[in-house]
Amino acid sequence: MSNSDFQLAPDPFNQLAKTVVDPEEVRARLLQLHPDLTPELLARAILKGLGARNDTTKASAPTAAGGKQWFDTLEELRNLLLEKRWNPHDQRNCPFAIAPDRSISIVVMTGNAETGRQGLEDPSTAADKGAVAENYVSANRQQVLFNQAQEQQGTQVWALLYHYDKNLKEVRYELSLPTDFSKKKITGWGERLILGSIPNSPTDFTIREDVPNAPATVDVKPKTGT
Repeated sequence: MSNSDFQLAPDPFNQLAKTVVDPEEVRARLLQLHPDLTPELLARAILKGLGARNDTTKASAPTAAGGKQWFDTLEELRNLLLEKRWNPHDQRNCPFAIAPDRSISIVVMTGNAETGRQGLEDPSTAADKGAVAENYVSANRQQVLFNQAQEQQGTQVWALLYHYDKNLKEVRYELSLPTDFSKKKITGWGERLILGSIPNSPTDFTIREDVPNAPATVDVKPKTGT
């Protein structure tokens, strides 16, 4: 065999993540991950965080809006899941919510501008992450590689990733499986479930579905149940 005949197997992570956009397909995939997970539950957590962001004033610290949004998003998500017997767990200041059967765990993170939409690039986390994140991302990656031919083993850690767009005044969000870690950020995803966007109109919170390649200012049919 000549060198020209030899080809390395493609890296399954060296490409855009598998992205689910259709609302019904997203709902079905969430239920497949765990019967307790629904778009409405995740939307409630995002809405609570957005409300906290709007509670800040001119007298608040410069980082208060973002901080309050993250704290309340996380707290609401864990409270909602606690009602379903999920367990809150903190590992070295990294908070999780773990399903009773330990099949899945969820963290809350802020992402960059690519979060919550299908584009030419996948999102990355906005803030630097430490050893805890690097470890569970590595474990996710190994699970994905191992589980291509076998059933899932161990706990997968998924991220409720959101981005507040100050220009469009909306929060976009998704539930995604982190599988790549580089330069202290999560930069790759095995799968992305796009959950849409919520405009920051305190008197009229609705959720807009993501439409690939559509202008960001175009409204589409709202989801129900929010």
